[in-house]
Amino acid sequence: MATPLAVCLTPDANYFRPAVVTAASILRQDDSDGLEIVILCDESDVAPGFDRLDPALRSRIEVRHVDWDRYVAGLPVRGHFTSAVNRRLALHRVLPERHQRYVSIDADMMVKRPGLARLADIDLGGFPFAAAMDMIFLKDFEDGPLTAEFQAYRARLGLSRGTPYFNNGLTLVDRHMWEKLDVPRAATTFLAANAGRCAFLEQSALNAVVQGQFAKLSPRYNFMGDFLLLDLEALVEPIVQHFVNRPKPWEPGWRGDPRFARDYREAFAATPWPELAPAPAAGATGAPQPADSDLAAFRRRLVAYLSTVRFADGWRCAPA
Repeated sequence: MATPLAVCLTPDANYFRPAVVTAASILRQDDSDGLEIVILCDESDVAPGFDRLDPALRSRIEVRHVDWDRYVAGLPVRGHFTSAVNRRLALHRVLPERHQRYVSIDADMMVKRPGLARLADIDLGGFPFAAAMDMIFLKDFEDGPLTAEFQAYRARLGLSRGTPYFNNGLTLVDRHMWEKLDVPRAATTFLAANAGRCAFLEQSALNAVVQGQFAKLSPRYNFMGDFLLLDLEALVEPIVQHFVNRPKPWEPGWRGDPRFARDYREAFAATPWPELAPAPAAGATGAPQPADSDLAAFRRRLVAYLSTVRFADGWRCAPA
C-alpha cells in the first residue's frame, strides 16, 4: 500500500488550536483517506482540552512531540513571527523516512475543497518543492502603494525584478531533492546571517537561496486576501483559503468577509475551545477595495499573467 501523503503543521502554543481547525477542514474532504495529518510541536504547545476533542477526529490527527529548540534555537524571530515558522526548515529531520514527499501547511489556512491528496503525484520537474506565488511578487501587476515596497524587499534578498517569489504557507516538498540540494541548510545559514533582510524569516531565506527555482502551484492551493478582493474566487475555485493578514477570522477585530468568521465559529464550536471565534465586528463587510478602475486594471493584468503560467497542479487560468 502506498504511503499516505503527510500533511504537517508545526504550531506553537498560540496556534495549536487553529491548527486543529485546519486539520479538521482537511479531514472533511473526500480525498482525506490519502492523507496523514501530523502536528509536530513541543509537548508544552498542546492546548489544554485536546484530549477532549471528538474521538473520531482525534484518531485521525497524529501529534508528534518534538524538541524544536534542538533544531531552531538561535534563529531570528520578529514580531508575531515566532520560532515556530522556522520549524519548517527542519521538518525533514523529524519526519519518518517513509514520507519522501510531504506538505507543510500553516495554521491560518482552511481547506475548502478536495485536492490536497493529488499533490502526492504531481510532477515537480526536478525542483525540490512546489509553492504558490505570493502577492509580494504578484503586486507588481498592480503598480499600487505596496508595489515599490515589495520590489525593494525582494531586491534586498538578491532577487531580480522578474524572479517569482513564493508564499510558504503551503509547500509541497520532495524530500530527496530538498536534501540533495541542501536547501534547508542554505536557507538556515542565510537566515542566521541576514536577519535584517528576512522580514518573513524562513520564507525570506528560502526565496533568497532558491532564486525562483521552485515548481509553481496555482492560487487554488494558496488563495490569499487579494485574490478575494479581485473577485477571483469563482474563477480560481480555491482549495485552500489563506488568511495572511491580522487579525485572523477567529480573532477579535476581524473586519473581513463575515462568512470566514462564521466558518471559524462553527469549526471551533465542534472543538473543546468554542470560545475562540467571537462574532465579527459590527458593520464588517469585507476589507476595503480600491477604486473600481484600479481594481479592474490590476485584475486584468494579473489574470493575463496567470494565464501564461504552467502550474504544476495542472490548473489553467482562463485569460480575461
